Amino acid sequence: MALRSFAEALGLLGKKPLVWMPGLFAAFAVLLTYYVFALFGATAGLATGAAMLFLSPAFLAGAYGIIIGDASSPADFRKYAIYGYFRCLITNLLILMIGFVLSNTLTYILLMTGISMDIAMYFSIFLIVPLIFFFFFADISAIVHNLAPFRALKDSAFRVAAGSFKITAFYLFNIALIFAVFFIFTAVWSVLASDALLPLAEMTEAEILALSQAELLALFAAPEILSSGAIALAVCCLMFVPVFVSYKACFYKHHLLDLSSREPQESEEGSFDEKGRWYKYS
Repeated sequence: MALRSFAEALGLLGKKPLVWMPGLFAAFAVLLTYYVFALFGATAGLATGAAMLFLSPAFLAGAYGIIIGDASSPADFRKYAIYGYFRCLITNLLILMIGFVLSNTLTYILLMTGISMDIAMYFSIFLIVPLIFFFFFADISAIVHNLAPFRALKDSAFRVAAGSFKITAFYLFNIALIFAVFFIFTAVWSVLASDALLPLAEMTEAEILALSQAELLALFAAPEILSSGAIALAVCCLMFVPVFVSYKACFYKHHLLDLSSREPQESEEGSFDEKGRWYKYS
């Protein structure tokens, strides 16, 4: 089930070139943010990164639309991007806000009970896991079913709960992909930064342990190290963001779209209209 959706997602990378757009934008955003940071400082870099994050939902919505709506033209991509931008943006911002508030509240409560900061942080991070698990498809629900943000969160949670084993397999595949991303990032970064890392490679274990935090920070904050990291991250974004986005949309289309978000009823079948809105057949 999950494997079949993954195979279809990989096939779409060749059949529908526009699904590469989120990856192209993510790679561009990483490089632009880094070079603005390097040339104009942290404030300008932070502002650029924030602007890129606020633009990214348009590319996600466009990719979701052409996959679930079985379209492929640039006009269709643009239509879905415009229609789904605010639905995707506001829904994802709401998830981030809920995660931030809950994790900080839990951290504060645990600190008040005398638990150390490290343990409190671990518990707070663990709290984010169920949020991701149940709300991962909220942005697609908001677009496909034209739902308000809170209703989209509820809809995603119900569909995930109804998905049972298929959802678990889907998340396991995504975790495997994350490990693959980390491996490729490390390999590309190591190759690009080999000259800058050479002094560290020539040190003995005792010499490395003798380095102070300031010396280690200065070593890894060298321009060659940072630029290599930015390029490696851009390469991973270009390669894997389209895979993640396509896999998510394909899985939702085949395994969650026909699940009721409230009570048993007929499968939801329909299509997008000319404005990108989803209409269920009666």
